[in-house]
Amino acid sequence: MLSVIKKAKERTLEILDVNKEEIEKGLELHNKSIIIDSMAQDPFILSENMIKKIDDMLDAGKSVNDIRAILENMQRLEFLKNDKIRDEYIQTWNISGVTCISQTVNNNLQGRGSFEGTIKNMASSMIKFDLLKEVFIKGLSVEDIRRAKKEGKHAVIWNFQNTLMLGGGYDIDIELERLNLFYTLGIRIIQLTYNLRNFVGDGCTERYESGLSCFGLRVVERMNELGILVDTSHCGYQTTLDAVEASKVPVAATHTGCNKVYKHDRGKTDEELLAIAEKGGIVSVYMVPKFIGETGTIKEWLDHVDYLVDLIGAKNVGIGTDNRYSTPDPPRLKAKIIEEATQPISGNWWWLGWREEHQISSDNPAWEESKDGSLAWINWPYNAVGLVSRGYSDKEIEGILGGNFLRILEKVIN
Repeated sequence: MLSVIKKAKERTLEILDVNKEEIEKGLELHNKSIIIDSMAQDPFILSENMIKKIDDMLDAGKSVNDIRAILENMQRLEFLKNDKIRDEYIQTWNISGVTCISQTVNNNLQGRGSFEGTIKNMASSMIKFDLLKEVFIKGLSVEDIRRAKKEGKHAVIWNFQNTLMLGGGYDIDIELERLNLFYTLGIRIIQLTYNLRNFVGDGCTERYESGLSCFGLRVVERMNELGILVDTSHCGYQTTLDAVEASKVPVAATHTGCNKVYKHDRGKTDEELLAIAEKGGIVSVYMVPKFIGETGTIKEWLDHVDYLVDLIGAKNVGIGTDNRYSTPDPPRLKAKIIEEATQPISGNWWWLGWREEHQISSDNPAWEESKDGSLAWINWPYNAVGLVSRGYSDKEIEGILGGNFLRILEKVIN
């Protein structure tokens, strides 16, 4: 982990070309601010048992997606018996300095986001709160986030990135009641669609733009009543605009970019960005290299932030990295990842709405940028340094780092 931290820091400072005063000011602002990553997964630490399991699965011909799904479950079990893994996991959180993340707890890859699969995944995710009560707070309200900052802990807000688990429109009343159930279980943010069409609306890589369905309007209405934030990040153009119009409270795009800066299906048009802001909502910029530019560095990420601030104002801007820290991939797994990245998209990735044009070549400079480069999740403190280098005021930076998202949550979920 220390080698990743060192490499990420050096890479970032080389790109930013900042002076000592800018570094000190940025780190000071990061340390005193409430830091909210509006879309992230918690750190992923490999144990010796997990590395051995990787070799076994590769020998059996498992895909990278299957391997990752199995490893996720293994890590949760490792917490029960492996102090070393647990300590490194906690250390990673503390080094990042992140107060709160919004974490996805419905699994699109396994079970297609079914109701039963989602419940199982939520139950499995509870192990973190049960085992590490001295470290984590389940984020159910804004007060939980403020308490996490005050007590030196970390809050986790659960989100869904799809609404498939509600059902397919066979019994609308039962499916709407499932929103009540999920709210009771702790869900506070729901993205209406992933990339493709569901019974609520259209995603951003679907062939046609139909917007929110009649059922989708009812879903937004129920989310408003319960206090669940409407997320439009993977939603299509018309679905995004419909959601903004239908919602009685601010909506969010928790992890997206600006298509005028770098066009990508996962980005948003100016019309969408302005609509979200005019409703009092927030747009958080992702840190996925292949989504933000040709080389995908912190400089290009800052270009998205600059454009967004100029368009909708700093008070409506946040950060949703769509990233995580993970132990460097063992050589065999890394080779398998590169191999699959050069193959035609199929299986789960196709069914999730990812297309050939969304792939990234293994020789692209952005390949490692989010792992141990300038966009590495563990490099979070230097996001503030980058904002300082672009000339933002202390108040604007504190807002972008988390204050703005906290304000939106206070209006919606409290």
